Amino acid sequence: MSIKKIIKFRLMKKSILQILVILSFVFSCKAQTYPLRTYIDIPENAYLKDTNNELNDYVGTWKGTWDNKTIYMTFKKITNKYDDVMKYYADFLIGKFKVTTSNNQLILFDNTMVTDADAKIEGGKFRKKDDKYSFMYSDDDLCGMNGYIIINFTDSTKTKLNWLFSDMTDIITSDCPYYDSPVFPQPLPKEIILIKQ
Repeated sequence: MSIKKIIKFRLMKKSILQILVILSFVFSCKAQTYPLRTYIDIPENAYLKDTNNELNDYVGTWKGTWDNKTIYMTFKKITNKYDDVMKYYADFLIGKFKVTTSNNQLILFDNTMVTDADAKIEGGKFRKKDDKYSFMYSDDDLCGMNGYIIINFTDSTKTKLNWLFSDMTDIITSDCPYYDSPVFPQPLPKEIILIKQ
């Protein structure tokens, strides 16, 4: 074998080895998986995964009543979605709801038909301090109403959820149809027990 062929062979072998090293690095960076209850900084492109399938207990439709209204809340699990802000992939819950009068004769609010990407309630994670699951609520259809929701099971059968909603809406602009209204719509209960349907 000539010297040129030997050098060419070695260069090719070195190039292939470098490509394999780069590919393994790229795949290992993306493949870092952490459980949902990870309370450290998550590296970019990692995956915060529901490794214990905890979110599955919340999935489904829940019902509750308050102030002569009935709410039907449906939670759905979203998996391996990239978060542009946090810069990592995650499993989380989204929520869609329908609110009716207590006799179900009139629908007051209904966003059950919006796409998952447009869900008004999006989950965050389990809180370390009290083991409750948290959500953010943002509703452009109600003048940018927004808030924070916390849920947790109240029984060992996981058929009842305690729901707490904190309305954080602080600015209502003059283009809002409820700007001068004495009563602002309340699509979500402040506190309620939801029963699994």
